Amino acid sequence: MLDYKLYYWDLPFRGNFIQLFLEEVGARYERCEAGDLYPKQRLTIRNPGMAPPYLYECKSKTYYAQMPAILMHLAREYDYLPQKAETHTLALKSILDCNDVLMEITNFYGMTMWDRESWKQFRSSRLADWMQIFEKTGSKHGLKGDSGFLLGDTISVADIAVTALFGTLTHAFPTLGRDLRTHAPQVAGLCQRVESRKSIKAFLDKQRSTLGNTYCGGQIEASLRQMMD
Repeated sequence: MLDYKLYYWDLPFRGNFIQLFLEEVGARYERCEAGDLYPKQRLTIRNPGMAPPYLYECKSKTYYAQMPAILMHLAREYDYLPQKAETHTLALKSILDCNDVLMEITNFYGMTMWDRESWKQFRSSRLADWMQIFEKTGSKHGLKGDSGFLLGDTISVADIAVTALFGTLTHAFPTLGRDLRTHAPQVAGLCQRVESRKSIKAFLDKQRSTLGNTYCGGQIEASLRQMMD
């Protein structure tokens, strides 16, 4: 019997945040086509949402939308939230920061396409700053390249989110891996370690053998690829 149904396109972009978590905890789920709900059914489901991902929880017959909300719900269900008030809040902040990076890396979800000058400015300033924000957060809580996690000694939803963000991004665009190793070497190591966890590795190996270095698809991805050196 399934625990969840995840409605999202066959793309890593935002879907991997949820899929990596479900793989980590061993949940039984299937990925369903986004078009099964979006856009025609998005206003009729319980807890309607504007766009995928949607997560259907079988036991409660409830839909959840918005990637950060879905991750926080799952983290509570599977005890993947830090216990202290500060780090509990930082877990949510980290997920929201990841969501902001997704918005910015896609130039506000394709409102405009990248040009060389604007991409160069973003990559050297905003993207570098984002990487350093995660690095400083991890360093404060004992993260090392070969040990520790973003918010302490135990893996949490924040580590899954950061790996889904930067692991996916640097696989799709290897040149950005140099940026991550420069601005956030401990985070780069964290992503490698989380991606090496047994269930996550098996999932990523299968996904990447099928999709290659696909990221978000369409004109947005094409625009990003034109910017890579």
